[in-house]
Amino acid sequence: MPNFQGKFQYLDQSGASSQDGACRVQFDAETFTLTPESGPALVFDLGDLDTITAADYEARLALYTGRTIVLQQLGKAYATFVHDLTEAHRNRTVQCMLLEDMAEVARFNGNFDLAGDNSASGPAEIRLYKSNLAVLPVASQSFQWRLADIDEAKLDAYEVTLQAGGWLKFSHLAKRTEEFAAKINEARTALQTQTSQALHSLLPFLDPDQLQSCAALLREGRSAPLAKLAEIHQHIPAALAANAVDKALKPYYDQLITRAVAGMGYAGFKIIRPDQGQNTSAAGRDNDPDADSAAPETLYWFFFPIAAKPGSSSPANVVAWEASSREGRASYFFRLVAPAEAASLADPSRAPSIVDAAIRRLNRVLAMLNFRRRPIYLSDEELATDPHFHRYAIAARRMPEVREVRASFLGRALHASPEAWQQQIDSFLEKA
Repeated sequence: MPNFQGKFQYLDQSGASSQDGACRVQFDAETFTLTPESGPALVFDLGDLDTITAADYEARLALYTGRTIVLQQLGKAYATFVHDLTEAHRNRTVQCMLLEDMAEVARFNGNFDLAGDNSASGPAEIRLYKSNLAVLPVASQSFQWRLADIDEAKLDAYEVTLQAGGWLKFSHLAKRTEEFAAKINEARTALQTQTSQALHSLLPFLDPDQLQSCAALLREGRSAPLAKLAEIHQHIPAALAANAVDKALKPYYDQLITRAVAGMGYAGFKIIRPDQGQNTSAAGRDNDPDADSAAPETLYWFFFPIAAKPGSSSPANVVAWEASSREGRASYFFRLVAPAEAASLADPSRAPSIVDAAIRRLNRVLAMLNFRRRPIYLSDEELATDPHFHRYAIAARRMPEVREVRASFLGRALHASPEAWQQQIDSFLEKA
């Protein structure tokens, strides 16, 4: 582990210095250590750094706590220190964004401009994966976009604009602008091809026009209403139940159908790539997305809004998420809305749109987590105290959407036996 020597200031939230003096600094792939000339060391995870900015032989490390470390007088090692720390920080950020098991396609350096509620802009490293795009800025929070969510990628002069509800622009890519646009479109095309092929394997009775309509609605990593899929072809819901639900999980699926609001179910799938799901340890299998043994390997799931009463057309404030692939080990239950808003679900004119928005929010967060369950169901204490899960704690802290979904989580009913599973569901309904 390389060592660097210099001077530091440790600034509080107001910018006042609480510590300063000579120091020794070292870092590895995960941990940063600053040891003052006297006194205890400052040690933290690189994922706890929000930004690293460097200019005029000074490096400013902004922590999520609001405090800042200022490093100076690093001498000839300054450029090496900034370069190596920035690279280590980006790699750790990718881990904390839960993207490290994705297949990386290419890296680019340029400027970005993000529109919307979380608008930001500035220089960044851009990492393209087979199914995701990670933007790692210099002076603001990192974020990701799923390629399946992008509706359009357009090259205009020296800018590349991506549309997905809002827009994200990239510029200052120099001679690599066209290459960037081409690789984005190649990755999107490959993903769309895999999606259509997976749907054809699952729903072989669809004609080409129907399959195209289905692929537009049921995108990889996103859920679609079963009622809308049935409008494309009436046999799609039954075929999904027959082909996307493992036999061992069929009893749980059938019970959820009986408890759900008729006509409000959703289905989705994600293609699991060969480089994923290879960890054979028990912890690894629980951490990786589930997959079927048949090619293309696929994770299937369903969302079922639970009826307020058996046979009722009004939803309770509960939705079940059932991963129906062969490795699914539990059904997960969430509140649709905050308890104070639950009464709105009794309004038949409003309930469908409220349910739809809630399921899309849940799906979006699960996709951000690459469909890992542990960042959702582990307790705050487990996330905080178990070093193995620290990156999940960082992910929950960095992404407000993850915190919201964790707050709405009611529990998971293990597939131990249908009887025990039913009892767990009843307790979740009482909690909701």
